Amino acid sequence: MKDQLEKTKVVLRHLPPSISDSALMEQIDGKFAGRYNWFCFRPGKNSQKNQCHARAYLDFKGPNDVSEFAEFFDGHVFVNEKGTQYRVQVEYAPSQGIPKPWTKKDGREGSIFKDPEYLEFLELLAKPVENLPSAEIQLERREAERAGVAKEAPIVTPLMDFVRQKRAAKNGPQRTSGNGKSNRRAIVSGSPSPKRDSDRSYARTLFNVCFKGQ
Repeated sequence: MKDQLEKTKVVLRHLPPSISDSALMEQIDGKFAGRYNWFCFRPGKNSQKNQCHARAYLDFKGPNDVSEFAEFFDGHVFVNEKGTQYRVQVEYAPSQGIPKPWTKKDGREGSIFKDPEYLEFLELLAKPVENLPSAEIQLERREAERAGVAKEAPIVTPLMDFVRQKRAAKNGPQRTSGNGKSNRRAIVSGSPSPKRDSDRSYARTLFNVCFKGQ
């Protein structure tokens, strides 16, 4: 654990929620440019339900820089766009460690330029794009297709042919007249009428009754 005089990382608290990192850096660099090694900014939140102040972390090059920074900014007043004042505080950061720069190289870096699928994708992008025909052309094509389908002869399936033959056999043979038309009236007139037979039988019975009565 570092001694109090060896600590170089500080945190700047209670900054305005709406302040940006560029606006804060402009004020810090006005007096302490080149005197710190690392900077990290955490933006705040300004809403009706929850308000969170912004804060900033700095790691200075030496303890003397920390002392001068604290003397200048501790208790410094920031004013936001609405005129609200925020008095900031400078403290030692709870953790004095800073992120180390990433030096390990990833073996997959740059391998995408040799990937077959990626190269195929680039070839597809290089090909000219074929635009779809306009709505008028598509409508004309559909109307032409419908007109062509309407002119075609109806298709008779084997099932339809079988049903037609069954109906023809069920109706039976029909007489034809000289002009080739069927003469159903002749067939109907040739067959005896049930009503006429009953009338004749009734007349004969009545005649016999009258004759015997005499």
